[in-house]
Amino acid sequence: MFEPNSTIGWSIGRLRSTALDLLAFVRAPTLGPRESDRGRPVADVAWLFLLNCLIVLAIAMVLFPMMMLFGVEMSSDMSALFDRPLWQMVLIVIIVGPIAEELMFRVWIVGNPRWLILVCGLVTWIGGSSGLEQSGLVDWNQGLAIGLGAAIALASLAGLVRLWKAPVPSWYRSIFPLVFWGQALLFGLVHVFNYTGANPATLLPFILPQLVGGLIWGYARIRYGWWSNILMHMAYNLLATSGLLYVLVTGPGVG
Repeated sequence: MFEPNSTIGWSIGRLRSTALDLLAFVRAPTLGPRESDRGRPVADVAWLFLLNCLIVLAIAMVLFPMMMLFGVEMSSDMSALFDRPLWQMVLIVIIVGPIAEELMFRVWIVGNPRWLILVCGLVTWIGGSSGLEQSGLVDWNQGLAIGLGAAIALASLAGLVRLWKAPVPSWYRSIFPLVFWGQALLFGLVHVFNYTGANPATLLPFILPQLVGGLIWGYARIRYGWWSNILMHMAYNLLATSGLLYVLVTGPGVG
C-alpha cells in the first residue's frame, strides 16, 4: 500500500523492526547492548517510545469501555494526588515518581554488583524498618531503627568499595529472564492499587499499560542505558496526564 522509499513506508518499516526486536528480546531476555545499538540511541529510543504509546493507546481503547462497564474508578489515593496544587502534581507524577520507580524496578536489572548491592540494601532497609514498626519496637526504642539504617549503610558501602568494578555474576545471567519478567509483573501489580471497584478481579486488566511499560522500559534499560527508561517513563506520565494538566492550567482557578 505504501512505497518502501516513501516517508510513511519507511516509518512503518522502522516501527516494525523496532517491534520485532522488542518481541525477540521479551521472548528471550539477554544482558548487554547490541553492536547495532551504538551510535544512534536517541533516535532508537524515540521510535521505541512511539511504539510504547501506540500499544498503550490500543489497550486503552478496550479498557475505557470496561471501566464504565465494571464500575472501576480511580482509588482515593490517586484522586487525592490529582487534587494537589499543579506544581506538586507535576513534581510527583512527572519527575519524582518516574525516577523513584525506575530506580526501584529497573535501573539495577543490568546486574552490575554495585547496583545489586544498592538495591539489596534498600530492600533490606525497607523490610527491616517495616518489621520494626509492625512489632512496635520503634515506639520504645528509636535507636534500633537508627542502628539498623547505619548497619545497612555501612555494609552497602563496604560492598560497593569491594565490588565496584566486578563483572556481572554468572548466576545472575542465568536467572536474568526471570528477573526481567519479574520486575515487569511486579511493576504492573503494584499499580492495581491505583483503581477501585466492587470486584477486585476486574481491576487486573487495568494494569496492562504498566505491564507493557515494565517490559518496554526494561528493554530500553538493557539496550540503551539508565537514562532511556527514566526519560521514557517521564514522557509517558506527561502524556498520560496531559489532558488533566491542560484543564488545570487553563482553568479559572489558575492565576
